[in-house]
This record gives sequence, structure tokens and C-alpha cells, in this order.
Amino acid sequence: MRRSFISAALALAMLCGCKADTEPYITESETVYVYEDISVTDTPQTETSLASVSETTSAAETSASISGTTAEKTEQRYNFPQEFYEELDGIFAEFPHFLYYDIALAYKDIESGFTFTIDPDDHFFSASVMKAPYMLYIYRLALEGKADLDRKVTYTEAYKREGTGVLRNMEAGTEFTVEELIGYCLEESDNSAFAMLRELFPEDGYTEFMKELGVSHEDDSKAFNQPQICCGSALTISEAIYDFIEENNIYSENLKDHLTHSRNAMILGGEGSEVIRKYGWHGGNFHDLAVIRGEKDYLLSIMANFDMLVIGTEEYRLFGKLSLLIAKYSDKLIEDDAHGNYVSITIKPQEVKDMSLPKDPYMLLSVLNMKLRDIYPNFEALCDDMDADPAKIAESMKKIGYEYDPANNQFSAVPDEAEQAKS
Repeated sequence: MRRSFISAALALAMLCGCKADTEPYITESETVYVYEDISVTDTPQTETSLASVSETTSAAETSASISGTTAEKTEQRYNFPQEFYEELDGIFAEFPHFLYYDIALAYKDIESGFTFTIDPDDHFFSASVMKAPYMLYIYRLALEGKADLDRKVTYTEAYKREGTGVLRNMEAGTEFTVEELIGYCLEESDNSAFAMLRELFPEDGYTEFMKELGVSHEDDSKAFNQPQICCGSALTISEAIYDFIEENNIYSENLKDHLTHSRNAMILGGEGSEVIRKYGWHGGNFHDLAVIRGEKDYLLSIMANFDMLVIGTEEYRLFGKLSLLIAKYSDKLIEDDAHGNYVSITIKPQEVKDMSLPKDPYMLLSVLNMKLRDIYPNFEALCDDMDADPAKIAESMKKIGYEYDPANNQFSAVPDEAEQAKS
């Protein structure tokens, strides 16, 4: 009989309030409960949940643990109700992404401080989410009289950057105020505008600003040279944004307005809520951090590395399902002294060598290319080792416009006839 991993773990926690084989250790300021070595299995070719506890060990295994901790003693401690964890387990079962990729989440209720996380210390390439704290840094400088937001800056070809944004399509010689450039960075995620602001406000000051905010890891304070971020630090950034907006200073409305018009809505809020957010997307790194204001104000960040997966509607839907689940239960917290005010779930995806071949064609494409990149010298060796039908795989890839490229040992997009005619 299969049982929900999360449901079972939380039930265990509520019953005993301590680690299965170790008494909890208690200090004056902290109580920590850790549940470890919970075996999680998934049977290939069946629609089973990542978060299922099974008596069989014949399938590929993923390990997971759940822990709860309070940073300080408080009069009231909270948790999500059991129903939340049951619905979360359903999302794990619905999306095979949790088996194959790194996905992290961090939530914090502003009023109570209750925090719920999934792999909060997993690090990702930060992509454009770091534009949010960088613009916050500039606004802070403006409040201190160290930045003039009305200053005009001339756009030149030297600032032209590829990727997201609209400035790269504008004529050289166009002038923008610093405030306008901030708007382009936050709303359009404009890389050219960001290059202009970086020159005016160098990284050294930003790095110190991030350290003062208290980001979880030193690397999370960097803006260049493959900057990293984790959901824990994203939560810290979101809280700083929330505090800035709540100050109602002369720039609070500017920041809020820009972030409520940020492109690519991944995190969603409940009915009547205001979602203040900044996304980041580069290759397989797909992130969003947000402040949600409504009947209950809370912070939420979701980050993922989908590696070679072609990101599409399913990935947006995954972010939507997770964020709407949080929205549904954000005003339904229950008192829970057993777990303190912090609950964290750790999920370890399968190793590439252990990955089964998923049915979804785009996810199949990603897994095939990961295996070809990391393990197999060619497609034939992959099929032989996995006892897979090469003809069926090739047909599945053909339907989405991909075919095996022996020269590069990967499945690549097939150029359409118009493109072939041009060449």
C-alpha cells in the first residue's frame, strides 16, 4: 500500500515531535526536529507520486527528509494544516519535474513569521531576479541623497545587450533618466538598461548592500560572473522589498508599480491580491520571487533549474499550481507548538544515470540529451542499455520537431523548409 510521503511525515511529526531515532536537542533559543532517511520511490512507466512511501525498493529511489525548526521562541507557533501537505503531495505526483530537476520554494507569512521551504539552500544561476535587489539598492541610495533618479543617461551602442529588453532596438543617442532605466529593468528585464545602471552604480556597493540585508550565502551578494541565488536569500530580498514599500517613502510607489508590471507572470496570487514580483529566466534556470499583498501578506519565491528542458506551458502551470496552493492556505495557518514556526522539505531528484524515460515528449527530449551528454557515447548505446525502442523514441521526437544528430550526440531541432531554403 502506498502512502503520501508528506502526509506520513507530518503525521509522524505531530505524533512524536522528535526524530525517529534521536531525541530532539533543545537550546534556550532553538528547537529543531529532523526526520531523515525516508525512502521515496517512483516506479517507471506508472503515474506514481515522487512523494510516495512504498514498501517495495525495486524502483529507482529518491531520498527525502522533512524538518521543522524555530529560530526563536514565540508565544504562538504556526504551520499549514494537514490538507495543505496532502494537496502538495498531489502536485508532486502530477508533475514528474520533481523527479528530474532541482525545484526550490520558500514562503513566509509576514504577520506570524511562519516559514515553509523546499530545498531553500539549493543554488541556481540567478538570471534576472537579481535586478530586483539591484534596483532596490539604487532606490536606497536615492533616499540617502547618493543617487539622482532624474539624471539623464545617453544610450549608446556600447550598452547594447542581447536577450530581454527594448532598448537594444532603439536608436543610439536616446536619453533616459535613471528612474526610466529602473523601470525598464524591472518591467521589461532590459539588459541594456541594466548595463547603463551598472556603470553608474558599481557592483561593490551592491555587494555590501546585499550582505547588510543578510542574504543566506556570500555568493548570493554578487551581481556578475555567474551570480548565484537560493530561495532562502530570495526570501530575504522579498522581505526587503516589502519593507521598502511599507515605508511609504517617496520611491515606494515607484518600486511597487514597476514590480507589479514585471513580465512573465509565474507566481500567482489569490483573488483580490496584489502580486509584486520579479522573474528570472536564462536557459533552464526559471525563477520568480514575489511579495503578495492581500488579506494576508506573505513572501514567496520559487526557483528551478530545468537544465535542457524546453520550458513551456507545463512549467508555467507548475509555478502557478504551487503559488495558488500557497495562496489558498495563506489565511488558514493553525497553531502548532510541536514544529515551531519553520517547516522544510528536502527532495533529492534522481541521478541522471538512474532517470527513467518519461512519456511527455519535451521532458523526454531533456532527459535524452542529459543522458547523451553525461553518460552515453551515442543514441544506440542509450537504447541498448535502457532496453528502449529507438524507432518509437525517434518518432516521438519527430512529432515535436527534433531528430538525433550523431555529430553532436544530441537531439536537435530540425530546420523547417523555409530555413533550409535560405541556406
